[in-house]
Amino acid sequence: MKQHIINKVKVAGGALASLLLFASCFLASCVNDDGSYDYTELAEITIEGIPELTEVLGHVENIKLSPRFISSVDGEIKPGDSNYTVQYRIGHKGMGSMAVDSVAQKALAWLDITPKSGFDIDYPADFSTGAYLLWVTITDNRNGAVTSKQYQINVGSTTYEGWLVLCNEGAEERVRLDMISKISSTKTVVAKDLAQGLPTLHHATSVLLFTKDANPGDEAYLFTREGSYDLDTESLESNPEWDFNSMHFAFDPGETIIKQENFAGPYYDWTTRYMVCFGENGNAYAYTSGTYGAAFSTPINTTTEGTGAQFRVAPYCGYSWMRPWNSSYGEYMLFYDIDNRRFLIFDGTLDRLQLNVIPDPGHDEVNLFSYTTGKDFVYMQSTRRSNGLVYTILQDPATGKRSIYGINLGGATYAQELYIPDVDAPGFDQATQFAFDTRFPLLFYSVGSKLYCYNLGTRVTKEMNTGLGNGEEITKLKFNLYLIPNYNKLANQSEEFMNQQYRLIVCTCDGNTTSGGKVTFFDVDGVNSTVTKGEQYTGFGKIVDILYRERSI
Repeated sequence: MKQHIINKVKVAGGALASLLLFASCFLASCVNDDGSYDYTELAEITIEGIPELTEVLGHVENIKLSPRFISSVDGEIKPGDSNYTVQYRIGHKGMGSMAVDSVAQKALAWLDITPKSGFDIDYPADFSTGAYLLWVTITDNRNGAVTSKQYQINVGSTTYEGWLVLCNEGAEERVRLDMISKISSTKTVVAKDLAQGLPTLHHATSVLLFTKDANPGDEAYLFTREGSYDLDTESLESNPEWDFNSMHFAFDPGETIIKQENFAGPYYDWTTRYMVCFGENGNAYAYTSGTYGAAFSTPINTTTEGTGAQFRVAPYCGYSWMRPWNSSYGEYMLFYDIDNRRFLIFDGTLDRLQLNVIPDPGHDEVNLFSYTTGKDFVYMQSTRRSNGLVYTILQDPATGKRSIYGINLGGATYAQELYIPDVDAPGFDQATQFAFDTRFPLLFYSVGSKLYCYNLGTRVTKEMNTGLGNGEEITKLKFNLYLIPNYNKLANQSEEFMNQQYRLIVCTCDGNTTSGGKVTFFDVDGVNSTVTKGEQYTGFGKIVDILYRERSI
């Protein structure tokens, strides 16, 4: 046994001798090295000038950063240095894609950002509200060493409250939803192109957003002639799957819905009683809370429920704008049959999906005109004058002259209140935009860039001093009465805010349908029939509709 151990020791000693010989040769070669090896120290790169958290307003502000890169070996790295490559990427802090690879047809988890100049970042924050990560990476091209660091970017909301501005942009009339966003009592900004997530749409018609105290909460819709969609009530973004027809109809009506109007009605002061939407083919559909279920169904443009559409109606309906409605009021809405040229009434108390022929007034009633007029439809607007006066403008197809009809829906029934058979006012027969004042007997109308005020009592017309140029076209006139059924539910009930309803909104475009649109507010002097220019906001497309986003308590 001892011998065996000794032999093993000998073998081990021989191996050790061999190792010592190899080491001595390696050391000798190092001593004789001719210097052909290049030992490079890896530089430490620090990134300066980027805060750990950057806060911006989505669709309004740009992400602006001016970073500096410092090498422990080369010093400050200058833009254009071929030894280094800098890359910026932004992505959601949570789930979600940032962009789409059009070639590979797939969603990308991040978005590459190209500096505007040098290393500076100046990139539009056209992202949804939320938290994002910014990756900053610098690569040493000589050795492949990479330095990377993450920063946080918070994108704030610009959609909480303010004016929704619906535009048609460019010669193809691309639909664009902008917003004059009220950030605070002292700060207002313009946010553009908010309805992200939808396919490219053309020919906008209207926008609707209304607050509800009952489930499922606020509702928001975007209407165009190429399809209409629900909008997210906070971000105003959407999704191709949120098609209005599939979301709100029991059965697809087979036509594009271009508009919806709401009438709170004498149901409860906190809910919207009636919702009416209009199709591109002249059909109207009604949805009554608590009665007809949770969706629109068959057209109501018939005088016999269940028979299908019998005639076409104009995409307007009239009702009383009192807030809140008295429970003793009638549940009436006014429509105009454009095929048979007549007024029709919707009577909610009958609980039928149909319109009713209006009998002409009897001898003991106010009798100013026949409800079958024989005239073409031009415009209809609901107000709260006389508790609910609905104005309608019609045009005689033979003479081209226009008339104004006033039908009151503010009481337990309906009644004729006003009739001006042939309005004698400059350019009235060619006017394109109209707005009836709800406090005074005034009608504002436009012809091209000219704005006129027509007094319904004195029949006197005045041209308003707006400061508009000859190249500007008035594309929309409006008094924006708040939609919420009970004004006591508004989050802001200050005198200034409530009086905002009575300001005349004049939307114009100078021919540049990408950024030449303007929204100008005017204060109305009802005694002297004049207006005074107030705030103005610019940079819109050709404005089709405007609506204030209300907030409730």
